[in-house]
Amino acid sequence: MLVTHYSITKSDLFDLLARLAQTSRVFVPYSCDSQRSENIRFYFGEFDPSRESAVELGGVRQSQPFKSFISPARETVMGGNEPGPKPAQRHSLRSGTGRVIVAGVKACDLSSLILQDYVYLKGDVKDPFYAFRRDNTLIISCDCTYAKETCFCVAMGGRPYPTKDFDLNLSPQDGFFVVEVGSDKGREIVDSYKTFFKNCKNRDFSGRDSMRENVGLQIQDFIKKRGTPDTAAINGNVKKSYDNLPLWQDAASTCVECGACNLVCPTCHCFLLFDESARQKIGRGKVWDACLYKTFAKVAGNHNPRKYLYERMRNRFDKKFAFFPEVLGYFACTGCGRCIEACPGNIDIREVLKGVVTGKWKKPPHD
Repeated sequence: MLVTHYSITKSDLFDLLARLAQTSRVFVPYSCDSQRSENIRFYFGEFDPSRESAVELGGVRQSQPFKSFISPARETVMGGNEPGPKPAQRHSLRSGTGRVIVAGVKACDLSSLILQDYVYLKGDVKDPFYAFRRDNTLIISCDCTYAKETCFCVAMGGRPYPTKDFDLNLSPQDGFFVVEVGSDKGREIVDSYKTFFKNCKNRDFSGRDSMRENVGLQIQDFIKKRGTPDTAAINGNVKKSYDNLPLWQDAASTCVECGACNLVCPTCHCFLLFDESARQKIGRGKVWDACLYKTFAKVAGNHNPRKYLYERMRNRFDKKFAFFPEVLGYFACTGCGRCIEACPGNIDIREVLKGVVTGKWKKPPHD
């Protein structure tokens, strides 16, 4: 029987990452300084053995969505003197290597991959840039060891720990990690560095399961206190509330069209292609777009089918909670809470969803 679970000490894990960094670009989550633990932010940076004390492989999700590694915020898809895009060569040229390893990815980011793959890989034509990065990115995910008040993944059918779509998963314990192998790529890492991986003991699984249960209960408590609706309650109600204009107008009343909610969302995927010239070279670029931008839906003749802000706000919710459940059987929200933290207008997706379900909503006062 093939063993799928191991244990690895923290020091051995960092040694492993250092060795992997010799042939791949390795990214890990770093913590920003904060006196209040609930306000700590985590960001991805390249692994630096001299900064091991700042690496946080537990904690909560990073502010940066994982999608940025496989679908960058800005990239050149054609340009210069190149006859055409060669995804593998261009990716390797920018990265220094064909493979990227991202450690510390949380479940709320992994659950977005079903949608990103659907958009970029399941259509009539695959996006060659996305496909290359997807194939050449190794994911070392990690359980959450606590939750923020903005977390509501459980309401969206998720869990604060990965269950699929990872190559290796780490469950932090006291001084070591329980490692689960999730793919052939993960198995290759284990087989190539066997001395780092030890057999698991029953108490290791007990500790892991206890931590997972405690974090899940913490999130459920946040959900209960705020009254955040779950997918069963939301299902079908966005369509029913579509013509409730006061609800959408009130929800959009403090929106400043910054697009932050779109850009930090792990499931948002819209992009814009543009042409530019510099130094007698013509290139075509690709950037993330945002459905809340006024020009997002503008078409030829300067016509805009969603010229009012409330219409764009409504479209965002319709896409996430009506369109994708119909075509993919998937709610395009992972409950990560990034949009809540990023919004300067204090728009809380949980409160809007409560309004959708009840038919009434009034924006809470700004904190």
